[in-house]
This record gives sequence, structure tokens and C-alpha cells, in this order.
Amino acid sequence: MALDDTDRRRFFLVVVASLLVVPTLWWFDHNGQPTGSDAVPGGASTLDSATGQSNLSSEPTVITRTPIFLDGPMSVVGGISEIAIPNADRLETIITSATFGRLSGANVCLAQNITTGQEITVTNLDNNRSITCRSQLAPATQVHGLMLQTTQFETLADLTDAPIPVQIRL
Repeated sequence: MALDDTDRRRFFLVVVASLLVVPTLWWFDHNGQPTGSDAVPGGASTLDSATGQSNLSSEPTVITRTPIFLDGPMSVVGGISEIAIPNADRLETIITSATFGRLSGANVCLAQNITTGQEITVTNLDNNRSITCRSQLAPATQVHGLMLQTTQFETLADLTDAPIPVQIRL
């Protein structure tokens, strides 16, 4: 690509302007800052290695601040408050993802880390639909935690939604 006279003049003006502006900006940026080995680019704070102390201004820590006391009911039992914790669910639950496939047997599902032959309840966490099936040990190559038969999966969700989040109750 050949440059004509107008393009050459523009290029020359850009080069001259850059040669003048860049050193001027550098001079204004560094004007008034100390030079030497102690200077840090950008004005960052440094640690004085001779004394081992920072040159940052000290801020009060949480320990030196006075605590804030909020108004509210006091406990009658020696300053100990009672906290109500709901009862744990007597059934063990597992949260995992489920998909579908062709499985042999009636009402069978492949579940990882669940005993073979155990009846489990599977609940879709998106729409709260549930089914029951009898678990068989899943192969080690299974990616999802649960594999259902196609008809079972259709009861829980549309096939295009696979994999879905499910809760397994033992």
C-alpha cells in the first residue's frame, strides 16, 4: 500500500506530536515525587526494612473499639439463650441429579452409593413430583447420581429437561 502526500503529512504530524506529548506527560507525572531507591512507582506505601514498621497511618482495630450492645430480651437462665432447632428428618435424604435410560426390570433405577434392592422415593426439586423405585447399584462410569427408566422420568419431568435436580429419600 503506497501512501500519497496527504497521508505522509498526517503520519509525520502524528509522530512529531507523539514525540512532544509523551515526554511532557512523563515529566508532569513524575514532577515533585522523590527520586532514588526508596521511591515506589505509583506512590505505593513501603515497609521500612530497617525498623520493620510500615509507613501507613494506623487505623483502630476491632479490639480497641468499644462493643455495641443492642436492646432486646434477656435470658432468665444465667445469660444463656435457648435456641429452638427443628427435629432432624427421620428419613435420610440425598440431593443429586437424575437422568433417564433403558433399564431392564420393572420399577428399577440405578443409584450411586445406595444399597441394592432398597425402595427409594425420588422427588423432582423443580416441580415437587415424586415416584418410588427399587434401587440397583449404579456402575462406576455413571455420571449422574440417579438413572431412571424413561417412563419413570416422564412422570417427574419432560425428557428435554434432563438432567434434573432430585431429592432421594431412603
